[in-house]
Amino acid sequence: MDREDAERLLFVCFPDAGEAAGRYRAWRDPRIAVQVVELPGRGDRREEHPYRDMWLLVEALAAELADVLESPHVLFGAGLGALVAYRLAQRRVAAGLGVSRALVVAHQAPPSRAARAVPEQAERADVSLLVSDAHLPVAPPLPCPIRGFGEPHVMTGWGEHTSAGFVLTPARAQDSAALLRDAVLRSAYLISALGVPSAPKLAEG
Repeated sequence: MDREDAERLLFVCFPDAGEAAGRYRAWRDPRIAVQVVELPGRGDRREEHPYRDMWLLVEALAAELADVLESPHVLFGAGLGALVAYRLAQRRVAAGLGVSRALVVAHQAPPSRAARAVPEQAERADVSLLVSDAHLPVAPPLPCPIRGFGEPHVMTGWGEHTSAGFVLTPARAQDSAALLRDAVLRSAYLISALGVPSAPKLAEG
């Protein structure tokens, strides 16, 4: 990030199944810096072998993004990306690596129900990620708040994954292109997360 970006709250974004990072690069707001994570097998990294196991992917991302996530940040994920963002937050808390300011999830059922609804655009590797995620052990609630956007019947259950509060903004189901074009909903993501106070640091020892 450049100096100007370093002065803004960082949003680390994880696209939905089948999406490349390029579709998110137009997402700009004067209050935030945006870094979109391109997963192996997609977009600019399409020549790399895609991950099929969620925990192996998260372990790789934790190492790859270690320096980036030292700054105050919000993890944002849409669809499958919401599960990736959640598992990354979970992995970092378990390892004592720090707590995100907030986790923002959009249009994705929580982990306990995620594998029941496979996106139409999902490729075989994405389906494998969803299936493998369903076999991961239940983790303690995150110490950071979760903000959700989506249809209530889809998003129900995310509140069980945080001890710092869950707020859902109802939003109709829509394709990813419409999600990115929807300036009102996009502003709601930003305002909700930016209004969250800093999460407490993890105790050492």
